[in-house]
Amino acid sequence: MFLSSVGVAAFSDGRMMEGQELQSVSKLEEQLQQARQRSKELRQQLRLELEAASELEKRLEKVRADKAVTRQLIAQELQEVKVAHAKLQEVKGRDGTPTERARQALSSSVLASDTGALTVQRCDVLQQRARALLHGGADLEAAGGNSCLSEAREAAEIVEQLEDLGHGDDALYRALLQFSLRGLERHLEPDDPEVLARVHSLGVSLENLGEKTLALQFYQRAYESRSQRLGSEHRDTLDSGYNLATCYRNVGKLSEAEVLFENVLTCSQRVLGSQCPLTIDTAEQLADLLERKDLVAAWKLRRSLLEWSRSAYGEDDPAALLAMAKLAGVLKRAADAGVASRLAAAEALKASVARHQKVLGAESPEAIQAAAELAEFMASSGAKAPPRLKWFQANSDL
Repeated sequence: MFLSSVGVAAFSDGRMMEGQELQSVSKLEEQLQQARQRSKELRQQLRLELEAASELEKRLEKVRADKAVTRQLIAQELQEVKVAHAKLQEVKGRDGTPTERARQALSSSVLASDTGALTVQRCDVLQQRARALLHGGADLEAAGGNSCLSEAREAAEIVEQLEDLGHGDDALYRALLQFSLRGLERHLEPDDPEVLARVHSLGVSLENLGEKTLALQFYQRAYESRSQRLGSEHRDTLDSGYNLATCYRNVGKLSEAEVLFENVLTCSQRVLGSQCPLTIDTAEQLADLLERKDLVAAWKLRRSLLEWSRSAYGEDDPAALLAMAKLAGVLKRAADAGVASRLAAAEALKASVARHQKVLGAESPEAIQAAAELAEFMASSGAKAPPRLKWFQANSDL
């Protein structure tokens, strides 16, 4: 059966229209998919903008709170000025002007009282804010929420400010740092430098509280992560390495402590120089460990320590004097053990006594102790101690 030309044309037109409709449907589906994607992006952008608005609102609240505190401190300062003025009126001379002595005494008194009062006031304000942060954070976490990034950072800032003011409360520091670390870990990568700084600080607080085993875990995380993220010779990495090695020593892991102290010392000396306090402190800790097993190695390191301390602080600085006394002490022990010359040990002890007497005075406790050690060493060697050294030996407990 054959279709007429009219039927064929109609059939062809129908197929064409069907194809056009399918293309239209396909375009509509594509447009719908694009609209859905755009809607998703807009919702995501709206969510981020709402979070940013919430963050800004919290910062604004903090600024308002700080402003109120500043006003309170200014009001207190004005009151202190009024009190100082009243005292000044009381100590005026007969001609109506204060004497110079009275002015100086009053100035010192007011300065001391103002500084102390403002410090106490500021500590109280910071502690109140800390308790509010911790209480609000606990309620938020109990409800299944998370603290914002600004609050996590503020908690750490409070710790730093309290430390600068000389307020030592490691229990409060630990709570604030734990709160800060939890908040930072929710918003930042685990190895972010800011996160690792909180980990390191939390280790310090835990160690100060006597929780050395737990502190060791935080020091290990800080040191290993900083080594990978910042490099083994970065200053933050070296600080964590020093604290970790010290904690190793405090928990009795002396071999681990020695290896890590050696590594930190090598890197610190190469990057920061031998006069850097970190280099000197690390060498001091390592020398203490070496004296337990290798007096010759300890003596060599203490000889370098004396040179570094003198270059960094000066020959008459207490740190340089202590380094000199410890060098003489380890040489004395080496001589007693038969691995060093007794004559060299005696000369080192004499030099230490002379230096301490010159810088601190013959009657200073450090000079008396140095002279007593020399007298003891000479007596053990069968040598006759000078009268002055005999007196020091007899009164070494003074």
